[in-house]
Amino acid sequence: MQSTTRDAILAATSAGALLVVLAVTASLSTLAQPAVVATGVGAALAVEALFVADTPAAELWERTAVQAGSATALVVGAGLAVWVLGPWVAAAACWGVATYFALLALLLAGVWGANTA
Repeated sequence: MQSTTRDAILAATSAGALLVVLAVTASLSTLAQPAVVATGVGAALAVEALFVADTPAAELWERTAVQAGSATALVVGAGLAVWVLGPWVAAAACWGVATYFALLALLLAGVWGANTA
């Protein structure tokens, strides 16, 4: 399986779980708050910057345990954070995943990536 396909499946599964959390808590409207959007997009860009900068994070990501653990930690952590901090955390995580998909689309379209540098 290609790494982009694998990563997209992990992201889609995580997004689905996060959306279920928001739906169950009747908090889907939180997705429309500008501060939540900015937080999620900013966090996703910061995480992606770790990979673009060729830090140890990119090398660690190739480990199956890290991939599965990261997806699980995202969903469980956001679920717990909803309980402690409120639903905006899960909504921000959804925006982070959406940002990842936008970056993935740019990569697959050849607009962004190693070939464009």
